[in-house]
Amino acid sequence: MIIAVAAGPKGNRSTVSGKALPGYFYRLSARAQRVWLKSDSIDRYELVPDAPTFRLTTAVMAAVPSGDSLLIERAAQALTDQICALMAVHGVRVEVRGVRPHNTRGELHGIFYPRGPSAGPGAPLIILWMRTAQRHDVVKPKTFLRTLMHELGHYLDYALLRLDDSFHTAGFFRRESFLVRILCPPEISV
Repeated sequence: MIIAVAAGPKGNRSTVSGKALPGYFYRLSARAQRVWLKSDSIDRYELVPDAPTFRLTTAVMAAVPSGDSLLIERAAQALTDQICALMAVHGVRVEVRGVRPHNTRGELHGIFYPRGPSAGPGAPLIILWMRTAQRHDVVKPKTFLRTLMHELGHYLDYALLRLDDSFHTAGFFRRESFLVRILCPPEISV
């Protein structure tokens, strides 16, 4: 796929495939801009879920309403391990915590640490929160699954696509949606 970046008249933003680039793109280094453009150009993964993957997806969707963080964490870890195995990448550890942290800007649904949460180097880690910040309600199963796939998408940017960074490009969000669509077809929606 050829990506065209066109400089428009003064005052206009450059475009990629006809869409305006975000303002922060121009503050990135040349290397980071190349990573951003590569990420934006990839729509999906070469993933064909098998029967065990669908069963594990169903297990995650069934575990979430229980509100049992250990049960949810085990189900999320099993699904993540299965997807990583199908994509031939090392697994990533998943932690499920209670109430989402929040501030005036909103609440955090999940976070991915490429090198672990400590200052020193560590193993990649996905942390997900299962309860809303204000009411402490357990999140909806599909919301939880989408958050898991979002954070797994960040991991796959590094482990599978070998990108130097993981940006929220349109391509990234298309890959996230691809994962949710193929793992949770309408007939198993909860």
